[in-house]
Amino acid sequence: MIEKLLNLIQGKPEVEPATEPISRVINCEIVRGSNYLVKELKVEFSMKIFASLVKGKCQDCYHPEAFPCESVGCERCTLFCTCKNCNRTRAQGLCFSMRSPEETRMMYTLQTTPVFWISNHGTDRVSPNDLVLIANMIDSFLKKSKNAVILLDGVEYLIAINGFIPVFKMLRDIQEWTILNRAVFLLSVNPASLEKKEMALIERNMEDLSLQGRFPKLADVST
Repeated sequence: MIEKLLNLIQGKPEVEPATEPISRVINCEIVRGSNYLVKELKVEFSMKIFASLVKGKCQDCYHPEAFPCESVGCERCTLFCTCKNCNRTRAQGLCFSMRSPEETRMMYTLQTTPVFWISNHGTDRVSPNDLVLIANMIDSFLKKSKNAVILLDGVEYLIAINGFIPVFKMLRDIQEWTILNRAVFLLSVNPASLEKKEMALIERNMEDLSLQGRFPKLADVST
């Protein structure tokens, strides 16, 4: 924890991908290399999708005992694990939220997933003024993880602080990185808080999950 804070203060964030214990929240069908927009008043549906992805096992896994721990691939572990010889990689998440990390972890039972508070106060936080830091953390995570899932909440707050154009440019970078790294990007937005033109620009290159009116199913996010 101390090392993480020092890295943030020094502008050198070290966000290590980690897996979660298995616990199915919802059945999702999300395609890797895709960007998804979730329109909602509060960050709820997007978090349920995020939690389901990072806590779910491969759809066609035949080993119910798979992933009993939180650190798959740990070199210090001497226990037999069917996943060590598997060529698949479970989803690993990175979350930026307007909720505190403690509240987010308690609500969705997230133990190892990096969760950062978009705030100027508290621990495990990132300043809403520092778009470069947020972008660098996401870029670094995408390069380290073989199956990354990114959730960004509070984009309205970021726009209010920094203006629309800088935030939109950051979102475009994240969208392109997501495609290049075959990751998944979930963006939670309250349409009522943005101008119609701004909302239209954000919608342009993202698939709108909120239009489906249902929970999607997990496709090849675990492949």
